[in-house]
Amino acid sequence: MIDGLGDRKLSRSNVDARMGGIDAAIAHYQDNATPQLILLESDSESEEVLNEVDRLAEVCDAGTNVLIMGSSNDIGLYRELIQRGVAEYLVGQVAPREILEAVTNIFEDPDAPPMGRSIAFMGSRGGGGSSAIAHNTAWHLGQEFGEEVSVIDLDVTFGTAALSFNLETQQTLEQALADPSRLDDQLLDRFLIEFDENVRLLASPSNLNAEERIMTESLDRLLDLVRRRSSFVVLDVPHRWAPWVQQVLLDADETVIVGVLDLSGLRDTKNLVDRLRQQRGETSPLRLVLNHQGAYKKSELSPKDFETAIEMKPDIVIPHAAALFGTASNNGQMVGQVSGKHKSVEALRDLAILVSGRQPQQKAKKGLMAQLGFKGKGKGKAKSKTKGKAS
Repeated sequence: MIDGLGDRKLSRSNVDARMGGIDAAIAHYQDNATPQLILLESDSESEEVLNEVDRLAEVCDAGTNVLIMGSSNDIGLYRELIQRGVAEYLVGQVAPREILEAVTNIFEDPDAPPMGRSIAFMGSRGGGGSSAIAHNTAWHLGQEFGEEVSVIDLDVTFGTAALSFNLETQQTLEQALADPSRLDDQLLDRFLIEFDENVRLLASPSNLNAEERIMTESLDRLLDLVRRRSSFVVLDVPHRWAPWVQQVLLDADETVIVGVLDLSGLRDTKNLVDRLRQQRGETSPLRLVLNHQGAYKKSELSPKDFETAIEMKPDIVIPHAAALFGTASNNGQMVGQVSGKHKSVEALRDLAILVSGRQPQQKAKKGLMAQLGFKGKGKGKAKSKTKGKAS
């Protein structure tokens, strides 16, 4: 059962599996400190399970949680176990997802504010368009749900988010991570720069002299703060394989791998997907996006080739649209602002809805008078939205 618990939610946990049941556990913890959680499997009948729990309680330290998986489907037993302080009792053949949900519920603070959904984007190789896809997906999330979206550019030396959103800022990711103990909501407001009414950006310094000091602990503090204020947090992850990059890809609620349709793209995508799929587990699947379809029609591989080799169907395939993306980049816009009905834009909107974990919003239909441009008796002019800049 423990082997089936390989999941991103446990990536920072130390798991020690021991055979021998309750007797082995009691013998071990007589001379060793008990962990935060003990998970036991028992085939005993109701009375014997209660006796086992009583014996285990004698060697448990204060604050230790106990989760039991048993075969006895008895509501009376369940109530007795809860009264004795057992955190949860699961019956029968228990799937890994049920165990993970139970563990999460045990340690979850019911009074904690809801956390925003974190979405990490990484290209299986450099130059595949992962950053552009991340930025445009963030914009579509804001357009679709009308809630705050924060984009964090994690490429401290070659980040492109500030250029993509046409924003200037003196406050960068490097400064935010320099002293994480100082970070609070008020300071975070100085770092997050407004693009429009929904999207905020924490830019990279994009400076070759910047030292990459991104440590997991510092980044954890930053992401925790951002996720408490934003409904969605889009992470633009550089094409690297440093320990902190791996942790970001494991911790994210959604991890999106962007590949390109050639042979080296297939190799690199397969290597990355195979590794992350194993580490994140079945309960936290990856998303696969193939970019630039049709750029080299005579020589490129097909999405079916990727599906066969990786044993994973691409979630989204984005058509090559050099002119569209080039125009948007030069204008400091998102592609949906340049052409709302292009196939690439539709694919990006579909991707945003997919990684949001929500159902698409139902857009209210305008009345006939509104469609004709009739504004009624009001004389005010409509305000145009412009991109914000900060220094």
